[in-house]
Amino acid sequence: MNGGVQIMSDVSDAKSIGGWTILGKLGRGGNADVYRAVRNGQEYELALKVIKATNVEREPYQRFVREVETLRSISPFPGVLPPVDAHLPDTPSRRDPAWLAMPIAVPIEDALRDASLEIIVTAVATIAGTLTRLKQEHKIGHRDIKPGNLYESDSRWCIGDFGLVAVPDLERLTGDGKQVGPAHYTAYEMIRDPVNADSFPADVYSLAKTLWALTTGQRFPPLGHQEAGVRDHAVAELRPHPHADALDRLIDIATLLQPEKRPTMEQSAADLEAWMKLANEGTDLDISGLGSQIRAKMKNQLEQEDIEEHLKKLGLEAVRLVQGLLRPLQEAFKEVHPHPELNLINDELTRNILLSLPPYSANVVFKWQTCDRLPAGEPLFAYSLRFGRSLEVFKDGNVAFRWRIQVGREKVSGGHFWQQEKPARARVGSIEAERMLQEEIENLMKPLTEALRVFAEELPPH
Repeated sequence: MNGGVQIMSDVSDAKSIGGWTILGKLGRGGNADVYRAVRNGQEYELALKVIKATNVEREPYQRFVREVETLRSISPFPGVLPPVDAHLPDTPSRRDPAWLAMPIAVPIEDALRDASLEIIVTAVATIAGTLTRLKQEHKIGHRDIKPGNLYESDSRWCIGDFGLVAVPDLERLTGDGKQVGPAHYTAYEMIRDPVNADSFPADVYSLAKTLWALTTGQRFPPLGHQEAGVRDHAVAELRPHPHADALDRLIDIATLLQPEKRPTMEQSAADLEAWMKLANEGTDLDISGLGSQIRAKMKNQLEQEDIEEHLKKLGLEAVRLVQGLLRPLQEAFKEVHPHPELNLINDELTRNILLSLPPYSANVVFKWQTCDRLPAGEPLFAYSLRFGRSLEVFKDGNVAFRWRIQVGREKVSGGHFWQQEKPARARVGSIEAERMLQEEIENLMKPLTEALRVFAEELPPH
């Protein structure tokens, strides 16, 4: 217990949380951990933000509730990472924590690595536009703008992490004298008096600091007001560009200590858009007709890419069908084993299924593989039942499904049971392929039943 907030020390070791299978950790913060996860029975992955706090009366948990409620109230909102699902239990606990599921997105620092100054400014201008619309349409201030809370999702620049959001007509959560946000990106008034500080000019300040960090490639901006032209701190010096001085002037006025002297977010967005026109002036490159000429010469390649993209979509449909057909088997695993590991994507057995067959990889346009595992004992001496399967779509339009079942000691040759069938093939997307997949799953019933029997009989006591 830490100040009335219970911290879940072993969540990162959990295999599932609230119906989600945990595949790995994406990041962590002071009040939450974020995992790469998949809902049982589905194939696409999401980011699962799991709150550490369990005391519903304390500020950390209430902020998480406000974040979820705010996202739900405005979603969908272009430029804001949307909530997919959330869980806010009345009595959260280590075993039943509150969580928020969202799309997996690329951190803006990773997305902009090695990007031109024009692309970076375009991204920040987009964020400024989103903050402007949040202010105008919902009177919402973010209060925690920094690179770590900005992302690229589906080729769009987005804002996430609304844990410190300022929403009108809601009870204040921040106590007197308690700082809001990280010091390097937080306006002075938010440090001095966060309860009464205006969040909108504070967001202008934080976005200017973010602009400086992204354009210069530095992890943290200098503290306080950043005057233009200061040696070793100017964008123009750290990232030479014909119009970098204009960015330094924008950062200068946006980080003034007096919030009333800063430009509005609307003006900041307009200035960033205007900078792009400055950066593009004087272009005299004549490319008229070149696009159509290049596309004409790439005609065959583009047609083949379109065909392969269509095959990938059909492959995804086949995966959804397989996942649905396997659901009763996975429910049976849950009944007979206290902690089944389902839909593992990095299982060695499943990789070996592909390696043990002829090398079709050059002709594969879509590949999916996963494994269910019933483990027992310590990892170094684990005894398990593993059921791996894979689905591949080839350039010729055929889909292949293959599987292997194995019972025995892991990392030890041999075992008490194993069976592997030759891959079944059919035309992807056809009714024949659908029936083929149904028959393959039906044919699994007998060997899986036998494997479960062997697992139960040969399992050493632990």
